[in-house]
Amino acid sequence: MSWLLGIDTSSVDLGVGLFNNTKPAASFSRYVRNSHAEHITPVVKTILESNGISPEDITHLAVTTGPGSFTGLRIGIAFAKGFCFAQNTVICPVSSLEILAYGARTHRGRIVTAIDARNDDVFWASFESDGCSVKRLGNDTVCSAEEFEDIIKQSDTIITDTMGFSRSTVFNFLDKHQSFYPVESFPLHRGFLCTLHASLLLDNKDVWKKGNEILPRYLRLSSAQYKAKKVQNA
Repeated sequence: MSWLLGIDTSSVDLGVGLFNNTKPAASFSRYVRNSHAEHITPVVKTILESNGISPEDITHLAVTTGPGSFTGLRIGIAFAKGFCFAQNTVICPVSSLEILAYGARTHRGRIVTAIDARNDDVFWASFESDGCSVKRLGNDTVCSAEEFEDIIKQSDTIITDTMGFSRSTVFNFLDKHQSFYPVESFPLHRGFLCTLHASLLLDNKDVWKKGNEILPRYLRLSSAQYKAKKVQNA
Protein backbone atom coordinates (compact mmCIF):
# COMPACT_ATOMS: atom_id res chain seq x y z
CA MET A 1 0.00 0.00 0.00
CA SER A 2 1.32 3.42 -0.98
CA TRP A 3 0.31 6.58 0.86
CA LEU A 4 1.03 9.68 -1.19
CA LEU A 5 1.21 13.20 0.24
CA GLY A 6 1.07 16.24 -2.08
CA ILE A 7 2.04 19.81 -1.20
CA ASP A 8 1.64 23.03 -3.17
CA THR A 9 3.02 26.34 -1.90
CA SER A 10 3.73 27.93 -5.28
CA SER A 11 1.15 30.71 -4.90
CA VAL A 12 -0.74 32.54 -2.16
CA ASP A 13 -2.79 29.53 -1.02
CA LEU A 14 -1.49 26.46 0.80
CA GLY A 15 -2.67 23.16 -0.67
CA VAL A 16 -2.18 19.67 0.78
CA GLY A 17 -3.58 16.40 -0.57
CA LEU A 18 -3.46 12.78 0.54
CA PHE A 19 -4.01 9.71 -1.64
CA ASN A 20 -4.05 5.99 -0.85
CA ASN A 21 -2.40 4.68 -4.02
CA THR A 22 -4.60 6.36 -6.67
CA LYS A 23 -7.60 6.84 -4.39
CA PRO A 24 -8.16 10.34 -2.88
CA ALA A 25 -8.27 10.38 0.93
CA ALA A 26 -8.11 14.07 1.89
CA SER A 27 -7.63 17.57 0.51
CA PHE A 28 -7.01 20.89 2.26
CA SER A 29 -6.67 24.42 0.90
CA ARG A 30 -5.99 27.53 2.97
CA TYR A 31 -6.45 30.81 1.11
CA VAL A 32 -4.41 33.04 3.41
CA ARG A 33 -1.48 35.01 2.03
CA ASN A 34 2.01 34.65 3.45
CA SER A 35 1.05 31.88 5.87
CA HIS A 36 2.74 28.79 4.42
CA ALA A 37 5.56 28.56 6.97
CA GLU A 38 3.12 29.00 9.85
CA HIS A 39 0.49 26.49 8.73
CA ILE A 40 2.12 23.76 6.65
CA THR A 41 3.23 21.58 9.59
CA PRO A 42 -0.06 21.64 11.54
CA VAL A 43 -2.08 21.11 8.34
CA VAL A 44 -0.08 18.03 7.35
CA LYS A 45 -0.25 16.70 10.92
CA THR A 46 -4.04 17.13 11.00
CA ILE A 47 -4.53 15.40 7.63
CA LEU A 48 -2.38 12.43 8.65
CA GLU A 49 -4.01 12.05 12.06
CA SER A 50 -7.53 12.34 10.67
CA ASN A 51 -6.76 9.40 8.37
CA GLY A 52 -5.13 7.32 11.10
CA ILE A 53 -1.65 7.29 9.60
CA SER A 54 1.79 8.48 10.70
CA PRO A 55 4.60 10.18 8.74
CA GLU A 56 6.29 6.78 8.45
CA ASP A 57 3.33 5.52 6.42
CA ILE A 58 3.97 8.08 3.63
CA THR A 59 5.91 6.25 0.92
CA HIS A 60 5.72 8.99 -1.75
CA LEU A 61 5.59 12.77 -1.55
CA ALA A 62 4.83 15.24 -4.37
CA VAL A 63 5.76 18.91 -4.15
CA THR A 64 5.49 21.80 -6.57
CA THR A 65 8.90 23.12 -7.60
CA GLY A 66 7.83 26.09 -9.70
CA PRO A 67 7.47 28.40 -11.32
CA GLY A 68 5.80 30.66 -8.79
CA SER A 69 6.45 32.47 -5.52
CA PHE A 70 10.15 32.39 -4.66
CA THR A 71 9.46 32.28 -0.92
CA GLY A 72 6.54 29.88 -1.19
CA LEU A 73 8.49 27.37 -3.26
CA ARG A 74 11.39 27.40 -0.81
CA ILE A 75 9.03 26.73 2.10
CA GLY A 76 7.30 23.81 0.39
CA ILE A 77 10.50 22.19 -0.85
CA ALA A 78 12.26 22.63 2.50
CA PHE A 79 9.31 21.01 4.28
CA ALA A 80 9.26 18.11 1.81
CA LYS A 81 12.98 17.47 2.26
CA GLY A 82 12.71 17.65 6.05
CA PHE A 83 9.67 15.36 6.08
CA CYS A 84 11.46 12.73 4.00
CA PHE A 85 14.85 13.03 5.68
CA ALA A 86 14.22 10.51 8.46
CA GLN A 87 12.32 7.97 6.38
CA ASN A 88 12.57 6.18 3.08
CA THR A 89 10.18 8.49 1.22
CA VAL A 90 10.79 9.51 -2.39
CA ILE A 91 9.74 12.86 -3.88
CA CYS A 92 8.12 13.79 -7.19
CA PRO A 93 8.78 17.38 -8.36
CA VAL A 94 5.63 18.82 -9.94
CA SER A 95 5.20 21.86 -12.16
CA SER A 96 2.82 24.48 -10.76
CA LEU A 97 1.68 25.19 -14.32
CA GLU A 98 0.81 21.53 -14.79
CA ILE A 99 -1.27 21.60 -11.60
CA LEU A 100 -3.31 24.46 -13.08
CA ALA A 101 -3.86 22.38 -16.22
CA TYR A 102 -5.19 19.46 -14.16
CA GLY A 103 -7.77 21.85 -12.78
CA ALA A 104 -9.19 22.11 -16.32
CA ARG A 105 -8.76 18.46 -17.27
CA THR A 106 -12.48 17.99 -18.09
CA HIS A 107 -12.16 20.59 -20.89
CA ARG A 108 -11.29 19.07 -24.25
CA GLY A 109 -8.61 20.65 -26.42
CA ARG A 110 -5.65 22.89 -25.69
CA ILE A 111 -5.21 24.23 -22.17
CA VAL A 112 -2.91 27.20 -21.58
CA THR A 113 -1.85 27.92 -18.02
CA ALA A 114 -0.11 31.14 -16.99
CA ILE A 115 1.26 32.92 -13.94
CA ASP A 116 2.03 36.63 -13.61
CA ALA A 117 5.83 36.68 -13.30
CA ARG A 118 5.90 40.46 -12.59
CA ASN A 119 7.95 42.98 -14.56
CA ASP A 120 5.53 42.49 -17.48
CA ASP A 121 6.51 38.84 -17.91
CA VAL A 122 4.42 35.67 -17.86
CA PHE A 123 5.24 32.07 -16.92
CA TRP A 124 3.22 29.74 -19.15
CA ALA A 125 2.84 26.26 -20.60
CA SER A 126 0.40 24.46 -22.88
CA PHE A 127 -1.30 21.09 -22.54
CA GLU A 128 -3.81 18.93 -24.38
CA SER A 129 -6.81 17.32 -22.66
CA ASP A 130 -9.12 14.59 -23.92
CA GLY A 131 -11.68 15.39 -21.23
CA CYS A 132 -9.97 13.18 -18.66
CA SER A 133 -6.17 13.06 -18.95
CA VAL A 134 -3.70 15.88 -19.53
CA LYS A 135 -0.74 15.72 -21.93
CA ARG A 136 2.03 18.30 -21.94
CA LEU A 137 2.66 20.07 -25.28
CA GLY A 138 5.76 22.02 -24.33
CA ASN A 139 8.10 22.99 -21.51
CA ASP A 140 7.34 25.61 -18.88
CA THR A 141 8.70 28.91 -20.13
CA VAL A 142 8.67 32.67 -19.58
CA CYS A 143 7.90 35.41 -22.10
CA SER A 144 6.75 39.01 -22.21
CA ALA A 145 3.08 39.83 -21.67
CA GLU A 146 2.92 41.05 -25.26
CA GLU A 147 4.29 37.76 -26.58
CA PHE A 148 1.88 35.81 -24.41
CA GLU A 149 -1.10 37.64 -25.89
CA ASP A 150 -0.06 36.46 -29.36
CA ILE A 151 0.09 32.84 -28.17
CA ILE A 152 -3.57 32.64 -27.18
CA LYS A 153 -6.16 31.10 -29.53
CA GLN A 154 -9.90 31.58 -29.29
CA SER A 155 -10.41 27.85 -28.76
CA ASP A 156 -8.02 27.65 -25.79
CA THR A 157 -9.06 27.00 -22.22
CA ILE A 158 -6.97 29.38 -20.11
CA ILE A 159 -6.16 29.17 -16.39
CA THR A 160 -4.25 32.09 -14.87
CA ASP A 161 -2.81 33.07 -11.50
CA THR A 162 -1.68 36.57 -10.50
CA MET A 163 -0.20 35.22 -7.23
CA GLY A 164 -2.11 37.75 -5.17
CA PHE A 165 -0.90 40.77 -7.14
CA SER A 166 -4.06 42.91 -7.07
CA ARG A 167 -2.67 45.45 -9.55
CA SER A 168 -1.86 42.83 -12.17
CA THR A 169 -3.02 43.75 -15.68
CA VAL A 170 -1.21 41.18 -17.85
CA PHE A 171 -4.32 39.01 -18.23
CA ASN A 172 -6.87 41.80 -18.70
CA PHE A 173 -7.04 41.12 -22.45
CA LEU A 174 -8.64 37.76 -21.63
CA ASP A 175 -11.69 39.20 -19.86
CA LYS A 176 -13.98 38.47 -22.81
CA HIS A 177 -12.41 35.13 -23.73
CA GLN A 178 -15.02 32.36 -23.71
CA SER A 179 -12.97 29.92 -21.59
CA PHE A 180 -10.95 32.07 -19.20
CA TYR A 181 -10.66 30.93 -15.58
CA PRO A 182 -8.53 33.08 -13.24
CA VAL A 183 -7.89 31.22 -9.99
CA GLU A 184 -8.85 34.35 -8.06
CA SER A 185 -12.44 33.74 -9.19
CA PHE A 186 -12.26 29.96 -9.68
CA PRO A 187 -10.14 28.60 -6.79
CA LEU A 188 -8.47 25.22 -7.21
CA HIS A 189 -7.57 22.56 -4.65
CA ARG A 190 -3.97 22.56 -5.77
CA GLY A 191 -2.74 20.19 -3.09
CA PHE A 192 -5.27 17.65 -4.36
CA LEU A 193 -4.27 18.25 -7.99
CA CYS A 194 -0.57 17.94 -7.15
CA THR A 195 -1.26 14.59 -5.48
CA LEU A 196 -3.50 13.46 -8.33
CA HIS A 197 -0.79 14.16 -10.90
CA ALA A 198 1.82 12.25 -8.89
CA SER A 199 -0.53 9.34 -8.23
CA LEU A 200 -0.64 8.69 -11.96
CA LEU A 201 3.16 8.36 -11.93
CA LEU A 202 3.57 5.90 -9.07
CA ASP A 203 4.91 3.22 -11.42
CA ASN A 204 7.30 5.58 -13.20
CA LYS A 205 10.51 5.26 -11.18
CA ASP A 206 12.27 7.93 -13.23
CA VAL A 207 10.21 10.80 -11.79
CA TRP A 208 10.74 9.90 -8.12
CA LYS A 209 13.82 11.48 -6.57
CA LYS A 210 15.73 11.68 -3.33
CA GLY A 211 15.37 14.86 -1.30
CA ASN A 212 18.80 16.22 -2.24
CA GLU A 213 17.82 16.08 -5.93
CA ILE A 214 14.82 18.40 -5.55
CA LEU A 215 15.44 22.02 -6.54
CA PRO A 216 13.10 24.94 -7.25
CA ARG A 217 12.53 25.90 -10.90
CA TYR A 218 12.25 29.68 -10.85
CA LEU A 219 12.74 30.17 -14.64
CA ARG A 220 13.87 33.77 -14.07
CA LEU A 221 15.21 36.25 -11.52
CA SER A 222 13.06 37.31 -8.58
CA SER A 223 11.61 40.84 -8.57
CA ALA A 224 14.27 41.92 -6.05
CA GLN A 225 17.06 40.43 -8.16
CA TYR A 226 15.60 42.01 -11.30
CA LYS A 227 15.51 45.46 -9.69
CA ALA A 228 19.03 45.07 -8.33
CA LYS A 229 20.33 44.07 -11.76
CA LYS A 230 18.49 46.99 -13.37
CA VAL A 231 20.11 49.44 -10.94
CA GLN A 232 23.50 47.85 -11.50
CA ASN A 233 23.22 48.21 -15.28
CA ALA A 234 21.89 51.77 -15.16
